[in-house]
Amino acid sequence: MSRALRSQVYRVDLGHGGKPWVIISNNSRNRNLDTVLAARITTTSKHAHVPTVIPLTAADPLVGFVLVDDIVQLYHDELTESLGTLSPPTMAEISRALRIALP
Repeated sequence: MSRALRSQVYRVDLGHGGKPWVIISNNSRNRNLDTVLAARITTTSKHAHVPTVIPLTAADPLVGFVLVDDIVQLYHDELTESLGTLSPPTMAEISRALRIALP
C-alpha cells in the first residue's frame, strides 16, 4: 500500500459519515509512521474570518474551507478514497495557519 503524502485529500468516515480531510503532516513522518495528521475540510463558511480557516480556491479539487485547528491522527488504512491534492498556494496558507494555531 502506498503512503499518503502532505496535501493529499481523502474522504474518511470517523463514525459520522465520510468527510474530506487533507494530510498536513510532513512527508518524512507520513512515510515512516503508521499514522498521518489531517485537517478537516468543510463547506460551512460561518468561521471563514478566523485566521486558521483557509478557503479553497479554483486550483483545488474541492470547494470549501480547511479547518486548520481541527486536526486528527489517522491510520493509513483509513485513507481509502482519494479526492485529489490541494494546490501549493493553498498548502502555503495552511502552513501559515498552522503557525498561528500551534505557535
